[in-house]
Amino acid sequence: MRLFIALPLSKDVEQFLNNIILDLKQKRGKIKWVDSKNIHLTLKLLGETNENKIDSIINAIKNTASKYSSVNCTINKVNAFPNIKRPKVVWAGLEDQNNSLDKLESIAIDIDNEMSQLRFEKENKKFKSHLTLGRVKDDKDLHELTKYLESYQIQPMAVLFDKVVLFKSTLTPDGPIYERLYEADLGGFVFE
Repeated sequence: MRLFIALPLSKDVEQFLNNIILDLKQKRGKIKWVDSKNIHLTLKLLGETNENKIDSIINAIKNTASKYSSVNCTINKVNAFPNIKRPKVVWAGLEDQNNSLDKLESIAIDIDNEMSQLRFEKENKKFKSHLTLGRVKDDKDLHELTKYLESYQIQPMAVLFDKVVLFKSTLTPDGPIYERLYEADLGGFVFE
């Protein structure tokens, strides 16, 4: 099974991001836009995982989630990696509120440490709080989009991260299908 651990978004935040994607889609460029119902804040990509590890992964999520309370942030910008001039990934960025970005990074580090004890490879890149909106498939003909992104402004949107979820990803020709295998509230309440 292809698995990952993430913080999901509420329906109103998904709709907010969908409106941004619809706006950006009007600009030329070969970009694979993410279906807004699949947007999440990734904590850890596990990749192909043997089913016999699921109970251990769930225990690690439960352990980590119990240490943290929910996190309030604001989506306040749209940007690109590595930069707007040469985008590979278009993303929505989060604004810090009361050290919320530090808290998100701590959750990701704790999940990474727990997963490394289960023999998943440790992350070698610093955690960046972002919500992927689209991936550039061909960097030709992006001038219109990059010019638009340089001055793109959004009305800030509040977002509450209150669950840690273990997702199963099934790849299909129409895009991935994500299934929630397990979720725990930040603060320790568990849904099974």
